[in-house]
Amino acid sequence: MSEPLEVFEYSSDHALPMSLGPFEAAIKSNARVLGMLYTGSLGRGSADRFSDLDIDLWVTDVAFTQTESTLHEILSSLGTVHFSYPRGAGCTAFVGEEWQRVDLWLHQRSEENLPSEYAQARILKDTDQFLAHALAAVKEEAVAVSWKQARTSIEEATDSQIYLSLHNARGAIWSALGEVSSRAMELYVLLAALRGSRSYGYRYVEHLLLPEEQVLLTQSWPTSPSQQEVRRAAHALWHWTRYVWQEAERCLGRSLLIEIDEAELLLAVDRIYHR
Repeated sequence: MSEPLEVFEYSSDHALPMSLGPFEAAIKSNARVLGMLYTGSLGRGSADRFSDLDIDLWVTDVAFTQTESTLHEILSSLGTVHFSYPRGAGCTAFVGEEWQRVDLWLHQRSEENLPSEYAQARILKDTDQFLAHALAAVKEEAVAVSWKQARTSIEEATDSQIYLSLHNARGAIWSALGEVSSRAMELYVLLAALRGSRSYGYRYVEHLLLPEEQVLLTQSWPTSPSQQEVRRAAHALWHWTRYVWQEAERCLGRSLLIEIDEAELLLAVDRIYHR
């Protein structure tokens, strides 16, 4: 086995709340670590002081069977571990004076088939260059939305108008409020994907939406758990639904072929509150 090949060294002055220099030195000298990748924003080179540290380690078989002690050893090289919890063959932890959040994953040497999200990962340590070969085979997948996915999302949002109104009218206000909020988010996720971004919930709203689009999304957000406010937000949710529907058809270049009498739908919602 050859000496570890240093392919990439992440700059420790990249506005992170902690220096990665001592950690990187510890990894490079640790014979139980065969390879290491920075993934997420660290891999892309866009990490800042608010970013998590996403780290993937390939370790010896013995180190992998000793998952708990191996994770603790690696985390300790980042600083004092204040809190951690297991996640399969990895963990999430908060370390150092600033309680830096770290997502740390362990892999066996045989795990060389990397998913598409590793396309922008960066190598810190690579014994025998096995990670370099693995990354070379990874193809980054573009975020895409099928016509069927868009249609299903809009159909479900249309269904929500009656569903949440029934809950709200009967007094299940929190249930209705949750439906409004979650549906507004799912519509945003669809719109973000149509624009080529995987949003992970409400992330990137400030960058992906125009000011007028942010207004539509804001209006569909219930500000209090009252029947009147949830009813108002639900009506605004319909406007948000119609907008995303229109954008989906524009981006996909074809109609979603959803037929609904909008006026009758809104009248049906009003009748729910007057039964």
